Amino acid sequence: MLELSDSLTLGLPLVMNASVLILAVLGSLLGILIGAIPGLSGTMAMAILIPLTYSMNPQQAFSLLLTTYVAACYGGSLGAILLNMPGTGAAIMTTLDGYPMCKRGEAGKAIGICCIFSFFGGFISALFLAFFSPILARWALELGTYEYFAVAILGLAVISYISPDILKGLIAAAFGLWLSSIGTDSISSFPRYIFGKPELMSGLSFIPVMIGLFGIGEILSSIDKGLSRGKYSSQKITGLIPKLSFLLTQVSTAIRSVIIGIFIGIIPASGPTIASVVSYGMEKRIGRKRDIMGTGAPEGLVAAETANNAGTGAAIVPLITLGIPGDAVTAVLLGALLLHGLRPGPALFIDKPDVVSSFFILLLLGNFLFLIFGLLGSRFFVLALRVPQHILFPIVVAFCFIGSYAVNNSTFDIIILIVFGFIGYIMKKIDMSAAPLVLGFVLGPIVESNLRRALVLSDGNILVFFTRPISGVIIVLSILLLLSPAILRFDYSKLKRRIVGNK
Repeated sequence: MLELSDSLTLGLPLVMNASVLILAVLGSLLGILIGAIPGLSGTMAMAILIPLTYSMNPQQAFSLLLTTYVAACYGGSLGAILLNMPGTGAAIMTTLDGYPMCKRGEAGKAIGICCIFSFFGGFISALFLAFFSPILARWALELGTYEYFAVAILGLAVISYISPDILKGLIAAAFGLWLSSIGTDSISSFPRYIFGKPELMSGLSFIPVMIGLFGIGEILSSIDKGLSRGKYSSQKITGLIPKLSFLLTQVSTAIRSVIIGIFIGIIPASGPTIASVVSYGMEKRIGRKRDIMGTGAPEGLVAAETANNAGTGAAIVPLITLGIPGDAVTAVLLGALLLHGLRPGPALFIDKPDVVSSFFILLLLGNFLFLIFGLLGSRFFVLALRVPQHILFPIVVAFCFIGSYAVNNSTFDIIILIVFGFIGYIMKKIDMSAAPLVLGFVLGPIVESNLRRALVLSDGNILVFFTRPISGVIIVLSILLLLSPAILRFDYSKLKRRIVGNK
């Protein structure tokens, strides 16, 4: 088991390698670049990059992926500030004060604030991941078949918060569960839903499904809305590094935001975007400059950017310790772990403690890298906003096809890519989130195998899940989580008037 004292030292020999460090630099540059461009996203970037890591070792692969992840979360602020178009969902709240600052001629100051406080939030979040994950993994060792089924159900229950429409979310999740059942039955070895295609005997390949949904689907949706010819602000980017006196006045806001970001980020289905929204709302309620927030207040940038980057490391905690992805980004990271023969969970901390430690170190390194490149290279990254989408998108599509084919050298994976690209586009068109589908697809095998194993052990007694304290509590919590949107929307005042009227 990885000990707390070894969290940031055991993996150092694996990280201190020239190829790993070069890939970390490349991932940070790509992350900022992709995050800055509206229409692309960090999730799309990682889905496309995963197949390219197939021939790499885990340290090289996650050096590229983790640094891309954290840098893209910061990169989204560039589009938000300069164009009023957030490059990523996590930068939505940044537009409220970033763009007004840009119009006042303070674009450089706004970018500098975002970069520094994004680093602060991400750095603290990475430390939290490094020191809290081993504790949670040690507790997870106590979990058995019944508990893992309950935890997987809890992962599915967060659908009620991932999707704006719970009915559409449940439909998408059910579709994902069905997709996960395609292939050979894990217990009886009987083929299911293969429709005479031997390529489906081992199930749908995770990579082309992800790239189709988040790559091709996103691009088709952007094309449907109309292509951009490339927008940019002609304003000079100056004054990137804020004065020390200003930074000291933001300490209370930053500390409050990082706590909110970590707390929200660790909850499945939350992640950086919700952390940013909650933190900004809190600052607008109790902050010293709450009356001018939304008009170009630097405090708004501090609250939003500290929280969304604080959510990055925290969001990985349930993934790496329990194997439960809470959102689309961590689901893609789960696919990367499985592709490299690493099954997340407490066993990973026992079997590969040095590899887990290297992940923590790489996440910290990624935050330092985007701080350096963000402050030194912002003038160059904003040039990416000038690239017309009709030039950019064909290049991205080509990488989607190459990446999907490269994993298994299979043209059948290209067909899967195209099919799920259109499915992703249709889901966007009808305002149905792809995240519940991903969760259903990833968690389906965990739910099915543990449910069937538990029923065999208990002679078919379904109530056995409620007789074990941990699984029982988790399942009850899952039910409450699923019902909570309806409970919160219920008009209790009308019910009270009806009861009083009957009396």
